[in-house]
Amino acid sequence: MSPVTNQYDIIVVGAGPAGALTARTAAENGAKVLIIEEHEKAGTPVYCAEGLSHKGFMDSGLEPVEPLIAQKIHKIKVYVPSGKSISITHKEIEGYCLNREHYDKALADSAEAAGAVMMNFTKVLGVIKKNGVVVGVRAVRDGEEFEIRAPLTIGADGHASIIRRSAGLKRYFDDYGVTAQWTITDLDLEEPDASEIIIGSVVPGAYVWVFPKSKTVANVGLGIRADRSRPAIQVLDDFINSDPRFKGKPRERKTGGICPSTGTLDKIVVDGMMLVGDSAGMVIPLSGAGIHTAIVAGKIAGKVGAEAVNEGNVSAERLFEYHRLFDDAWGKNLRDSKRMLDLADKLTDVEMNKVADMIRQEDILDLVNGRKVIRTIIGIALRDPLFSLRFLSKLL
Repeated sequence: MSPVTNQYDIIVVGAGPAGALTARTAAENGAKVLIIEEHEKAGTPVYCAEGLSHKGFMDSGLEPVEPLIAQKIHKIKVYVPSGKSISITHKEIEGYCLNREHYDKALADSAEAAGAVMMNFTKVLGVIKKNGVVVGVRAVRDGEEFEIRAPLTIGADGHASIIRRSAGLKRYFDDYGVTAQWTITDLDLEEPDASEIIIGSVVPGAYVWVFPKSKTVANVGLGIRADRSRPAIQVLDDFINSDPRFKGKPRERKTGGICPSTGTLDKIVVDGMMLVGDSAGMVIPLSGAGIHTAIVAGKIAGKVGAEAVNEGNVSAERLFEYHRLFDDAWGKNLRDSKRMLDLADKLTDVEMNKVADMIRQEDILDLVNGRKVIRTIIGIALRDPLFSLRFLSKLL
């Protein structure tokens, strides 16, 4: 399509889950929406570990069928430094390893079906401001620079968001993880319906995940926050070569990126603009999961944005309703998850092993999801009075 101006109510930059859900919801609420996507289509390239809970999938409004999903997951196994594993089989952790290229494309297609217009192969260069209000974006397509204006611009363009930076908001996150991942084939996994998490100094300064896509294929990756002295891919290669299940097996796809671990930024709306998903820091700090939060944020942002445009009021004060509603839904979980992550940074291998001996399945579910974090931690510690003072001192 040819570049156009002044034709839309809302410009959404980025066609990932956050952008697609924002655009779809806004279109369903009567707004004329343009989605600008840098790549050929939504879902490529893939940077993700591809895990999503069943609830998260259902919140997206799609059906969990092939090729959107690769493997159903019924169990999570957490390995501590001693080698002990804690298995979680609760209904709450049931979910899927996705095929993100198909899943994201289906979400974007659903936005277009609702009436949003997709502009691919288009790179946004920054926002346009008039009297301090964001009124559109500058973009380039086929070597041609142009402007598109609309009452509301929504940045769903990832952790390095040009929308966030060009609007004068936070340049980058105070805390983040560097990730690397291989999709490994020709495997013979004993439990293809079980995801694995490996923590502690087994892989110094990192945590590892194994997300099966079938009995013969798995995403094997890691995230590093503390020690970045070596490239994440080198640390991952060392781990893979140390595990007989993966050593020497074909490696089909290498991915990686940056994962914010601060929780939602303090300021995600200004006059004429909102941020959703990774661009706003809406990632669960402890697990690095961001698809479900992006889906929830997009649905809220799309509705509030469409209503604000219809009212002719896209002031920061009006758009703040979106921030408040998302905080009501996920804010406490993200803040408490960050506190849990900070505590985990302080634990030694010996302490992790001790916690593994005392922790229960329900505790892990609460901690990973950021629920009742402080109460849960205190409850774990008090199961061993001699250990509790040392453990709780790290929390405080």
